[in-house]
Amino acid sequence: MHNVEIKNCNNITMGHFKICPEKLNIKYGINGTGKTTISKAIDYFSDNDKLQTLKSFYSEDSASITIAPAFNNVLIFDETFVNQVVFKESEVIGKPFEVFIKTPTYDLRKAKLDEHLATLRKLMEEDNEVVELRDKLSKLLGKFTTTASGKLSKKGALGSLLSKNNLYNIPTQLESYRPFISDSDNNINWIAWKTQGDKFDTIDKCPFCAESLPQTHEEQKKVFSQTFKKSDSQNLKEVMDLLESLEVYLDPIQFSTLISYIKQDTPEDTIQLVINKLYTEFDLLLKKFDAMINFGKKQIAIADISTLDAQINNMEIPAELLVYFGGDLITGIVGRINANVESLKAEVGKIKEEMGSLKGVMQATIKESQDDINRFLKTAGINYELEIQAEDESNSKTILKQCFSNEKTDVSNIRNHLSWGEKNAFSLILFMYYAKSQNPDLIILDDPISSFDSNKKFAILHRLFKKDIGKKDVSFAGKTVLLLTHDFEPIIDFVIIGKLSGDSVTSSFIWNDGGTVEEEEIDPASDVKLVLTENKEIASNPDINIISRIAALRKCCELNGCVGAWGYAYEILSCLIHGNEIKRKIANEQFEDMPHQEIESGIQLIKEYISDFVYETLKEHTYTQQGIKELYQQEHNSYFKLQLFRAMCEICNKIRMCPQDNAWYKFIDETYHIENDYLHYLDVRKFNIVPTYIASKVDEMMAPL
Repeated sequence: MHNVEIKNCNNITMGHFKICPEKLNIKYGINGTGKTTISKAIDYFSDNDKLQTLKSFYSEDSASITIAPAFNNVLIFDETFVNQVVFKESEVIGKPFEVFIKTPTYDLRKAKLDEHLATLRKLMEEDNEVVELRDKLSKLLGKFTTTASGKLSKKGALGSLLSKNNLYNIPTQLESYRPFISDSDNNINWIAWKTQGDKFDTIDKCPFCAESLPQTHEEQKKVFSQTFKKSDSQNLKEVMDLLESLEVYLDPIQFSTLISYIKQDTPEDTIQLVINKLYTEFDLLLKKFDAMINFGKKQIAIADISTLDAQINNMEIPAELLVYFGGDLITGIVGRINANVESLKAEVGKIKEEMGSLKGVMQATIKESQDDINRFLKTAGINYELEIQAEDESNSKTILKQCFSNEKTDVSNIRNHLSWGEKNAFSLILFMYYAKSQNPDLIILDDPISSFDSNKKFAILHRLFKKDIGKKDVSFAGKTVLLLTHDFEPIIDFVIIGKLSGDSVTSSFIWNDGGTVEEEEIDPASDVKLVLTENKEIASNPDINIISRIAALRKCCELNGCVGAWGYAYEILSCLIHGNEIKRKIANEQFEDMPHQEIESGIQLIKEYISDFVYETLKEHTYTQQGIKELYQQEHNSYFKLQLFRAMCEICNKIRMCPQDNAWYKFIDETYHIENDYLHYLDVRKFNIVPTYIASKVDEMMAPL
């Protein structure tokens, strides 16, 4: 049991009530009780800043709420849900995959598929040798640039390789510089240093040693500037270093030939052809490695499964096409990769079978959810249908279709097409599905059905709380639900008539007495009465004031159709209520004498319920201003006090009401008539069903009499 205490929230200065776990908790109360405040206070339980927005004007103390034990996750159906969660433009509800499709069966099948895919990915986990080779290939190929058509550009590394004179093929004019140019540790920095120093060659002195320049200086300077640029030399050196780092993976003969082409004075077209072939082969292998490593790291989505064959084939390395690669090291790498690829190919068929099973579950769930919701919409007279479209968890949507024409077209701006009532009814069913996906500890329904007629109310509540209707695993049955309502129908349908089993629903009446909200549990066996039974019990009870007993008996006459003795009794009681002689009313302000036999028959029936009934005594002493006032002062039951006030209005001309009083007086007037009563209602002797403002108004008008 969850005990809730609310203090200083809006019109509630203090309130206590209980919520039974795993049951439908119906809290029935008239408007003004504070039902929405209760809902919001529970929702704001863990957010004090929001809770303080409810701070009461009756007290300087802070708003507070305690719930023991607390609810960790509360979900409320109210205007916020209708306005913010559903019917956004052309989308019926957000995250439809989670709301409609992600069932336990789906999760089980998906987990099995994910486990299989994880095993698949392990086959392509990072291989240290592959990672190292991939890194070196990536660095080497990064030195080259390509044109828009994909061909190698002569800019960058290729241009450096095509140069006839380079670090390895030194012009004869620069032979004296060979020791510096051939120094692989310092040559690049030396070339930069010399190039920078030549800028200061402005007099007939060496800018480096200040000695006189030789006659060959100008020629050497010209040849050096044409042959050696730091960027080209650095590119060449880095390419050569990277190629040498790959030597262990390459065929020795191919490697030796390649290096000789680069270091010797090889024709440009020859070396360009060789480099193009080398680049193509290295690029092919690098792409295979990328595909393999990405496959091992990437989470495979359902949508990817249809392309698994292509992904796996893209990882296979055609060893027979490799020209430059060779040796045991590369043979081992290629062999391991291709063996894993073959294993993957063998598993793809099983994966696709599991995928087919999973999609079957998805489609069955979609159809079941659609059919359930659309049956409800049809039952509720809402001429639209829901369509759920889903490929996987990241690709799903919900569409509303109109059913007014033969062609069921999509509704693009849902809020503009659905009426308020349609939105509210539709939202309740969507909320039920939404709540299942959220799995809250407590579900609150804040006056959800007040705007509907009886049939719609029943259709909605029946679908929400019955296990044997619609999609079997989607309902509020067995959940902890707080239904705050000023409608009595849920109690009649679910508690009295018993549409829900007794152990799954509890009901109570809540009322606000000057800021204090109290709760009284409703015992369906004794607290809810047939209107005829209730009025007979009141009429027969000598502990109740005589005027209320007479009002109840008069209502019994109406309920029995005013036929025979019931009709005679009705005429007699009506005359007494108005303080008149016994007459039969035949038209407005027109009466006739009743036969003695009819009067005797009517009084005999009255005495079956009010044994000491004496017409003249009651007329002379009770149905007077003083008599009614005395009874009023002694009465504590608000309902009976209203009847006494009604009686006072009939016999006393001192009560003056303005046209605005008609609204609250209607409530009083209906305690005398049956046209707005339910077949069942709460025992008025036990439950305070009179709004405080009406009781206060009556006290105010009775006081001066």
